[in-house]
Amino acid sequence: MDAGGGSLGNGGSSRAVTSGTGPNQTGGSQATGGNGASAGSVATGGTVAGGGQAGGGGQAAGSSAGGGGGSGGAGGVGTGGAAGTGGGGTTGPCSPARPHAAGTSTVNLQSSGVNRSYLLHIPPGYDGTKPLPLVFDVHGYTSFASEQMMRSKWDKMADKEGFVLIDPEGVNKSWNAGSCCGGNKQDDVKFFRDMVAKATAELCIDSKRVYVSGHSNGGMMTYALACQAADIFAAVAPVCGISMSPGPCQPSRPIPVLAIRGLNDGTVTINTADADINTWLTNDKCAKDQVTTSGVCKAYKSCEAGTQVLDCRPRGDHNFFYANNPDNYLVPDNAWPFFKQFSLP
Repeated sequence: MDAGGGSLGNGGSSRAVTSGTGPNQTGGSQATGGNGASAGSVATGGTVAGGGQAGGGGQAAGSSAGGGGGSGGAGGVGTGGAAGTGGGGTTGPCSPARPHAAGTSTVNLQSSGVNRSYLLHIPPGYDGTKPLPLVFDVHGYTSFASEQMMRSKWDKMADKEGFVLIDPEGVNKSWNAGSCCGGNKQDDVKFFRDMVAKATAELCIDSKRVYVSGHSNGGMMTYALACQAADIFAAVAPVCGISMSPGPCQPSRPIPVLAIRGLNDGTVTINTADADINTWLTNDKCAKDQVTTSGVCKAYKSCEAGTQVLDCRPRGDHNFFYANNPDNYLVPDNAWPFFKQFSLP
Protein backbone atom coordinates (compact mmCIF):
# COMPACT_ATOMS: atom_id res chain seq x y z
CA MET A 1 0.00 0.00 0.00
CA ASP A 2 0.99 3.55 -0.48
CA ALA A 3 1.09 6.17 2.24
CA GLY A 4 -2.36 6.69 3.61
CA GLY A 5 -3.65 3.20 2.79
CA GLY A 6 -5.27 1.68 -0.26
CA SER A 7 -3.89 -0.41 -3.08
CA LEU A 8 -1.08 1.16 -5.08
CA GLY A 9 -1.77 -0.23 -8.52
CA ASN A 10 -4.95 -1.10 -10.36
CA GLY A 11 -3.45 -3.37 -12.98
CA GLY A 12 -1.19 -1.31 -15.22
CA SER A 13 2.46 -2.07 -15.60
CA SER A 14 3.54 -5.60 -14.74
CA ARG A 15 6.57 -4.07 -13.04
CA ALA A 16 4.59 -1.87 -10.73
CA VAL A 17 3.53 -3.78 -7.65
CA THR A 18 3.40 -7.20 -6.11
CA SER A 19 0.20 -9.08 -5.51
CA GLY A 20 0.38 -9.00 -1.74
CA THR A 21 -0.47 -6.13 0.54
CA GLY A 22 2.33 -3.73 1.27
CA PRO A 23 3.03 -1.54 4.27
CA ASN A 24 0.43 0.85 5.53
CA GLN A 25 0.85 4.35 6.86
CA THR A 26 -1.57 6.09 9.14
CA GLY A 27 -2.30 9.76 9.36
CA GLY A 28 0.43 10.45 11.91
CA SER A 29 4.07 10.87 11.17
CA GLN A 30 5.09 7.48 12.48
CA ALA A 31 4.84 4.22 10.60
CA THR A 32 2.47 2.03 12.52
CA GLY A 33 1.25 -0.99 10.67
CA GLY A 34 2.06 -3.83 8.31
CA ASN A 35 5.67 -4.51 7.55
CA GLY A 36 6.47 -0.82 7.55
CA ALA A 37 9.17 0.94 9.46
CA SER A 38 8.85 0.20 13.14
CA ALA A 39 7.09 2.69 15.30
CA GLY A 40 9.86 4.45 17.18
CA SER A 41 10.48 8.14 17.02
CA VAL A 42 9.82 10.13 13.92
CA ALA A 43 12.80 11.10 11.83
CA THR A 44 13.42 14.77 12.20
CA GLY A 45 16.31 15.23 9.85
CA GLY A 46 20.01 14.78 10.13
CA THR A 47 22.76 17.24 9.48
CA VAL A 48 22.74 18.84 6.09
CA ALA A 49 25.93 19.05 4.15
CA GLY A 50 27.57 22.41 4.00
CA GLY A 51 27.59 24.82 1.13
CA GLY A 52 25.56 27.89 0.32
CA GLN A 53 22.74 28.29 -2.08
CA ALA A 54 23.24 27.13 -5.61
CA GLY A 55 24.35 29.69 -8.11
CA GLY A 56 22.61 30.79 -11.26
CA GLY A 57 22.94 29.00 -14.57
CA GLY A 58 25.17 26.19 -15.67
CA GLN A 59 25.77 22.80 -14.15
CA ALA A 60 28.57 21.55 -12.07
CA ALA A 61 29.42 17.94 -11.45
CA GLY A 62 30.45 18.33 -7.84
CA SER A 63 30.15 15.58 -5.29
CA SER A 64 26.97 13.61 -4.86
CA ALA A 65 24.61 13.18 -1.98
CA GLY A 66 26.08 10.81 0.53
CA GLY A 67 24.43 7.49 1.20
CA GLY A 68 23.82 5.78 4.45
CA GLY A 69 24.39 8.56 6.90
CA GLY A 70 22.39 11.70 7.36
CA SER A 71 24.50 14.08 5.36
CA GLY A 72 24.92 14.44 1.62
CA GLY A 73 27.79 16.07 -0.20
CA ALA A 74 27.40 19.64 -1.24
CA GLY A 75 29.14 19.65 -4.63
CA GLY A 76 30.15 22.49 -6.84
CA VAL A 77 27.79 25.12 -8.17
CA GLY A 78 27.58 26.56 -11.63
CA THR A 79 27.26 30.28 -12.24
CA GLY A 80 26.29 32.58 -15.01
CA GLY A 81 23.92 31.95 -17.88
CA ALA A 82 20.66 33.48 -18.97
CA ALA A 83 17.37 33.27 -17.13
CA GLY A 84 15.60 29.92 -17.35
CA THR A 85 12.17 29.09 -18.68
CA GLY A 86 8.82 29.33 -16.96
CA GLY A 87 6.65 32.23 -15.84
CA GLY A 88 8.31 35.32 -14.44
CA GLY A 89 11.24 33.56 -12.82
CA THR A 90 14.58 35.26 -12.67
CA THR A 91 18.18 34.65 -11.74
CA GLY A 92 18.77 38.27 -10.68
CA PRO A 93 17.15 40.45 -8.01
CA CYS A 94 13.39 40.91 -8.37
CA SER A 95 12.32 44.51 -8.91
CA PRO A 96 9.76 45.41 -7.87
CA ALA A 97 9.78 43.01 -4.94
CA ARG A 98 7.35 40.09 -4.85
CA PRO A 99 6.54 39.88 -1.14
CA HIS A 100 4.78 36.99 0.59
CA ALA A 101 4.33 36.11 4.25
CA ALA A 102 6.40 33.24 5.62
CA GLY A 103 4.66 29.97 6.48
CA THR A 104 2.32 27.55 4.74
CA SER A 105 -0.79 28.51 2.79
CA THR A 106 -3.13 26.97 0.20
CA VAL A 107 -3.01 28.24 -3.38
CA ASN A 108 -5.77 27.54 -5.92
CA LEU A 109 -5.47 27.61 -9.68
CA GLN A 110 -7.15 26.22 -12.77
CA SER A 111 -5.27 23.74 -14.91
CA SER A 112 -6.81 22.23 -18.04
CA GLY A 113 -10.17 23.60 -16.91
CA VAL A 114 -10.04 21.83 -13.53
CA ASN A 115 -9.80 23.51 -10.13
CA ARG A 116 -6.51 22.40 -8.56
CA SER A 117 -4.57 23.42 -5.46
CA TYR A 118 -1.24 23.12 -3.70
CA LEU A 119 0.37 23.96 -0.39
CA LEU A 120 2.92 26.76 -0.63
CA HIS A 121 5.59 27.04 2.05
CA ILE A 122 7.65 30.23 2.26
CA PRO A 123 10.79 30.14 4.43
CA PRO A 124 11.61 32.77 7.07
CA GLY A 125 13.65 35.63 5.69
CA TYR A 126 12.01 35.63 2.26
CA ASP A 127 11.99 39.29 1.20
CA GLY A 128 10.68 39.07 -2.35
CA THR A 129 13.85 40.45 -3.92
CA LYS A 130 16.37 37.59 -3.71
CA PRO A 131 15.55 34.71 -6.09
CA LEU A 132 15.13 31.45 -4.18
CA PRO A 133 15.14 27.86 -5.44
CA LEU A 134 11.79 26.02 -5.65
CA VAL A 135 11.29 22.38 -4.60
CA PHE A 136 8.21 20.21 -5.22
CA ASP A 137 7.37 17.43 -2.74
CA VAL A 138 4.80 15.05 -4.29
CA HIS A 139 2.56 12.74 -2.25
CA GLY A 140 1.79 9.11 -3.08
CA TYR A 141 -1.43 7.36 -4.01
CA THR A 142 -4.17 7.71 -1.33
CA SER A 143 -2.12 10.37 0.46
CA PHE A 144 -2.47 14.15 0.19
CA ALA A 145 -0.40 17.32 0.33
CA SER A 146 -0.56 18.15 4.05
CA GLU A 147 0.16 14.55 5.05
CA GLN A 148 3.14 14.40 2.70
CA MET A 149 4.58 17.64 4.07
CA MET A 150 4.17 16.42 7.64
CA ARG A 151 5.87 13.11 6.90
CA SER A 152 8.64 14.12 4.53
CA LYS A 153 9.87 17.11 6.59
CA TRP A 154 10.78 19.01 3.42
CA ASP A 155 9.34 22.16 5.04
CA LYS A 156 11.96 21.93 7.79
CA MET A 157 14.70 21.75 5.18
CA ALA A 158 13.16 24.69 3.30
CA ASP A 159 13.29 26.82 6.44
CA LYS A 160 16.88 25.79 7.17
CA GLU A 161 18.27 26.16 3.66
CA GLY A 162 16.12 29.01 2.35
CA PHE A 163 14.06 27.71 -0.56
CA VAL A 164 10.37 27.78 -1.45
CA LEU A 165 8.44 24.51 -1.17
CA ILE A 166 5.30 23.33 -2.97
CA ASP A 167 3.33 20.24 -1.97
CA PRO A 168 0.76 19.75 -4.74
CA GLU A 169 -2.63 18.03 -4.41
CA GLY A 170 -3.41 15.15 -6.72
CA VAL A 171 -6.84 14.39 -8.18
CA ASN A 172 -8.53 11.62 -6.18
CA LYS A 173 -5.29 11.43 -4.17
CA SER A 174 -3.39 10.21 -7.21
CA TRP A 175 -1.22 11.30 -10.13
CA ASN A 176 -1.48 10.46 -13.81
CA ALA A 177 2.08 9.21 -14.17
CA GLY A 178 1.28 6.40 -16.59
CA SER A 179 -0.21 3.01 -15.75
CA CYS A 180 -0.51 3.70 -12.01
CA CYS A 181 -2.55 4.77 -9.99
CA GLY A 182 -6.19 5.51 -9.17
CA GLY A 183 -7.55 6.04 -12.67
CA ASN A 184 -6.52 9.70 -12.75
CA LYS A 185 -6.65 10.92 -16.38
CA GLN A 186 -5.73 14.56 -15.75
CA ASP A 187 -2.83 16.16 -17.59
CA ASP A 188 -0.67 16.34 -14.49
CA VAL A 189 2.49 17.28 -16.39
CA LYS A 190 0.66 20.44 -17.47
CA PHE A 191 -0.48 20.98 -13.88
CA PHE A 192 3.15 21.06 -12.75
CA ARG A 193 4.02 23.44 -15.57
CA ASP A 194 1.12 25.67 -14.49
CA MET A 195 2.28 25.63 -10.86
CA VAL A 196 5.82 26.57 -11.86
CA ALA A 197 4.52 29.38 -14.07
CA LYS A 198 2.29 30.76 -11.29
CA ALA A 199 4.95 30.51 -8.59
CA THR A 200 7.65 32.12 -10.70
CA ALA A 201 5.28 34.92 -11.76
CA GLU A 202 4.11 35.77 -8.24
CA LEU A 203 7.24 35.03 -6.17
CA CYS A 204 10.92 35.77 -6.49
CA ILE A 205 12.00 32.34 -7.77
CA ASP A 206 15.22 31.37 -9.51
CA SER A 207 13.73 29.62 -12.53
CA LYS A 208 16.99 27.79 -13.17
CA ARG A 209 16.74 26.03 -9.80
CA VAL A 210 13.39 24.22 -9.73
CA TYR A 211 13.45 20.63 -8.46
CA VAL A 212 11.02 17.80 -7.74
CA SER A 213 10.94 14.80 -5.42
CA GLY A 214 8.00 12.49 -4.79
CA HIS A 215 7.09 9.26 -3.02
CA SER A 216 5.57 6.12 -4.60
CA ASN A 217 2.93 7.31 -7.13
CA GLY A 218 4.52 10.72 -6.52
CA GLY A 219 7.88 9.16 -7.38
CA MET A 220 6.37 7.91 -10.61
CA MET A 221 5.11 11.44 -11.27
CA THR A 222 8.63 12.68 -10.60
CA TYR A 223 9.98 10.33 -13.27
CA ALA A 224 7.23 11.48 -15.65
CA LEU A 225 8.35 15.08 -15.16
CA ALA A 226 11.95 14.07 -15.86
CA CYS A 227 10.69 12.54 -19.11
CA GLN A 228 8.42 15.40 -20.19
CA ALA A 229 9.45 18.56 -18.34
CA ALA A 230 13.26 18.52 -18.19
CA ASP A 231 13.13 22.05 -19.61
CA ILE A 232 11.79 23.45 -16.32
CA PHE A 233 13.15 21.02 -13.69
CA ALA A 234 16.87 21.12 -12.99
CA ALA A 235 17.03 17.75 -11.18
CA VAL A 236 14.71 15.06 -9.80
CA ALA A 237 14.67 12.66 -6.83
CA PRO A 238 12.01 9.93 -7.11
CA VAL A 239 11.46 7.85 -3.96
CA CYS A 240 10.04 4.29 -4.07
CA GLY A 241 8.63 4.87 -7.54
CA ILE A 242 8.97 3.17 -10.91
CA SER A 243 10.18 5.04 -13.96
CA MET A 244 7.11 5.60 -16.12
CA SER A 245 5.39 8.35 -18.06
CA PRO A 246 1.89 9.01 -19.46
CA GLY A 247 3.55 9.49 -22.84
CA PRO A 248 6.91 8.81 -24.49
CA CYS A 249 9.92 9.34 -22.24
CA GLN A 250 11.95 11.73 -24.36
CA PRO A 251 13.75 14.20 -22.07
CA SER A 252 14.57 17.47 -23.80
CA ARG A 253 18.03 17.36 -22.21
CA PRO A 254 20.06 15.16 -19.85
CA ILE A 255 18.66 15.59 -16.33
CA PRO A 256 20.27 14.63 -13.00
CA VAL A 257 18.43 11.80 -11.22
CA LEU A 258 18.70 10.66 -7.60
CA ALA A 259 16.72 7.39 -7.50
CA ILE A 260 15.88 6.14 -3.99
CA ARG A 261 14.43 2.68 -3.39
CA GLY A 262 13.87 0.73 -0.16
CA LEU A 263 15.60 -2.65 -0.15
CA ASN A 264 12.68 -4.21 1.74
CA ASP A 265 9.89 -2.49 -0.18
CA GLY A 266 6.99 -4.93 -0.57
CA THR A 267 4.93 -2.57 -2.76
CA VAL A 268 7.37 -1.27 -5.37
CA THR A 269 9.82 -4.12 -5.14
CA ILE A 270 13.56 -3.66 -5.43
CA ASN A 271 13.83 -6.12 -8.34
CA THR A 272 12.48 -3.38 -10.64
CA ALA A 273 15.19 -0.90 -9.67
CA ASP A 274 17.95 -2.06 -12.03
CA ALA A 275 15.81 -1.48 -15.12
CA ASP A 276 14.96 2.06 -13.98
CA ILE A 277 18.61 2.92 -13.37
CA ASN A 278 19.61 1.53 -16.76
CA THR A 279 16.92 3.65 -18.39
CA TRP A 280 18.34 6.84 -16.93
CA LEU A 281 21.95 5.88 -17.48
CA THR A 282 20.96 5.56 -21.14
CA ASN A 283 18.91 8.77 -21.20
CA ASP A 284 21.75 10.76 -19.65
CA LYS A 285 24.41 8.97 -21.73
CA CYS A 286 26.38 7.90 -18.65
CA ALA A 287 29.44 5.68 -18.70
CA LYS A 288 27.99 2.61 -16.98
CA ASP A 289 31.42 1.23 -16.06
CA GLN A 290 32.45 4.41 -14.25
CA VAL A 291 30.71 4.15 -10.89
CA THR A 292 31.67 4.91 -7.31
CA THR A 293 30.02 3.56 -4.17
CA SER A 294 29.45 5.45 -0.93
CA GLY A 295 27.28 3.99 1.80
CA VAL A 296 23.99 2.85 0.24
CA CYS A 297 24.52 4.81 -2.99
CA LYS A 298 26.17 4.16 -6.33
CA ALA A 299 27.09 7.31 -8.24
CA TYR A 300 27.44 7.58 -12.00
CA LYS A 301 29.08 10.92 -12.70
CA SER A 302 30.48 10.46 -16.20
CA CYS A 303 27.27 11.56 -17.89
CA GLU A 304 26.43 14.01 -20.64
CA ALA A 305 26.35 17.74 -19.84
CA GLY A 306 27.71 17.26 -16.32
CA THR A 307 24.64 15.38 -15.09
CA GLN A 308 24.70 12.49 -12.62
CA VAL A 309 22.63 9.43 -11.81
CA LEU A 310 22.62 8.26 -8.18
CA ASP A 311 21.23 4.85 -7.27
CA CYS A 312 20.51 4.75 -3.52
CA ARG A 313 19.02 1.69 -1.80
CA PRO A 314 18.73 2.08 1.97
CA ARG A 315 17.33 -0.72 4.09
CA GLY A 316 13.66 -0.17 4.71
CA ASP A 317 10.17 -0.74 3.36
CA HIS A 318 7.89 1.36 1.17
CA ASN A 319 7.52 4.09 3.79
CA PHE A 320 11.02 3.78 5.20
CA PHE A 321 11.84 7.47 5.33
CA TYR A 322 8.82 8.43 7.45
CA ALA A 323 10.37 6.96 10.59
CA ASN A 324 13.72 5.66 11.77
CA ASN A 325 15.42 3.28 9.34
CA PRO A 326 18.59 1.21 9.79
CA ASP A 327 20.67 3.40 7.47
CA ASN A 328 19.37 6.70 8.87
CA TYR A 329 18.61 7.71 5.29
CA LEU A 330 16.41 10.80 5.27
CA VAL A 331 15.26 12.05 1.90
CA PRO A 332 15.59 15.86 2.29
CA ASP A 333 19.03 15.45 3.90
CA ASN A 334 20.26 13.65 0.80
CA ALA A 335 18.11 15.06 -1.98
CA TRP A 336 18.71 18.74 -1.23
CA PRO A 337 22.54 18.52 -1.37
CA PHE A 338 22.11 16.63 -4.65
CA PHE A 339 19.68 19.19 -6.04
CA LYS A 340 21.72 22.27 -5.26
CA GLN A 341 24.63 21.08 -7.37
CA PHE A 342 22.55 21.57 -10.49
CA SER A 343 20.79 24.36 -12.33
CA LEU A 344 19.26 24.60 -15.78
CA PRO A 345 21.72 25.41 -18.56
